[in-house]
Amino acid sequence: MYKFNHQNKIDEFFNSMPASLFNRLPLPINFVDVDCNVIVMNQAFLNFMETPLSEVVGKHLWEIDDTTRLPIVLKTGIPEIGHKHRFANGKEAIVDRIPILDGDKVIGGAGIIVLDDIETLTSAKNIRNSIINSIKPVSNSNSLSNNSNFKARYTFDNIITQSSLLRHFKARAQSFAKTDLPVLITGESGVGKELFAHAIHSSSNRNTQPFVSINCAAIPETLLESELFGYEGGSFTGANKSGKIGKFELAQYGTIFLDEIGDLPLNMQSKLLRVLQENQIEKIGSNKSIDINVRVIAATNHDLLKKVEEKRFRADLYYRLNVLNLNIPSLRERPEDIPLLIEHFKSSLYQKNGIKKTFSKEAVSILSTYNWPGNIRELKNIVYRSMVITIGEQVTKSSIPKDILESNLKNIANSYDTSDLLSKKGSLNNILKDIELKIIEDTLKICDDNKSKAAEMLGIKRMTLYRKLKNRNI
Repeated sequence: MYKFNHQNKIDEFFNSMPASLFNRLPLPINFVDVDCNVIVMNQAFLNFMETPLSEVVGKHLWEIDDTTRLPIVLKTGIPEIGHKHRFANGKEAIVDRIPILDGDKVIGGAGIIVLDDIETLTSAKNIRNSIINSIKPVSNSNSLSNNSNFKARYTFDNIITQSSLLRHFKARAQSFAKTDLPVLITGESGVGKELFAHAIHSSSNRNTQPFVSINCAAIPETLLESELFGYEGGSFTGANKSGKIGKFELAQYGTIFLDEIGDLPLNMQSKLLRVLQENQIEKIGSNKSIDINVRVIAATNHDLLKKVEEKRFRADLYYRLNVLNLNIPSLRERPEDIPLLIEHFKSSLYQKNGIKKTFSKEAVSILSTYNWPGNIRELKNIVYRSMVITIGEQVTKSSIPKDILESNLKNIANSYDTSDLLSKKGSLNNILKDIELKIIEDTLKICDDNKSKAAEMLGIKRMTLYRKLKNRNI
């Protein structure tokens, strides 16, 4: 009998109806423990999966359907409600994935499949809503006004992580969302600065108002002022006769996101500073000021303090923007997120394009030890590329770009403190042998002690590796 240690909330549901009724429900439901092993799956779910109960209870959900995202939900603690999903058997349906919490601790999860005919059954809809609300109330942070032409596309639920470091910054950003103060988001390219900006707006009291984004590096300097503040009709050659509304005016009562703020030209920095100080804009060709009520979030991958010292960024503007600061950590600072993100992107590509692959342990290990200068954006591209070019069902080392493999070997070699080795007495030849041994040992760890794969990664023949290991009694 499969045992579940924390069943209070599940018991509440089962005690409210006989087991026979649970199995007669037209709504496919399953419950899993914290490790995503199946506790129970009702008959409707079994019918949908085309499998008997004896083959699912106690098994990890990935063994039953390797497209499931419920294991990811258990790791993040973030529910996914009403998501379209394509199953391994080719069937498609709307699904709910709900973590079961004991305080802040995830102790299990529930999965619900919403079939088309179920949506017409009031009783099934009521049961679904009851389960969702009793286990994990749905966040209303997604409820943006349909009247707004500019909406934030992401919430904090879209920030996938199991890293305590990123969770710290996520909690800080959630506290920032409760204020109207300016936020400066810093971090390397590809870490998710825009994602955080969207999430802050979505969780703020302005979330029903516009979220307007502008990339300060992508707009020619001659057009920036009109893009930000707008212009009156006929105010310059080529101007629209009816004029143009600027981004600040479009964001009225909402949030404006100034991406790549570090690339804003100096003359525009002074004009932006005046807007932030006065809470007023003035269109090109107009002598009339317009009052604005806009929350400002800015982002950059530049070291703005260094640019201030070099007189390339105004100090007064920097301090005006940097009231609340969020420095998003790079992916190499939270390597524990890499396997989780691989699963997330793998699932995403399958749902979008029907491309279904698994990743070998070796491939995940190699990707987990890479430095990722392009961060999450680069990881996403590599996962997609590897899945597309792989012939067969599993992504292996052969599908991983050569530059990543070579970079990993360089990182292994560069990680050694040669000063420590040189401090020991011995010939240069012995010192080089010690370094070589350390590289071989670390490469074997990456390859899970598979000597053939280690030899291939090191670029040497397998017998050469065996000889080196024998000479060193390994």
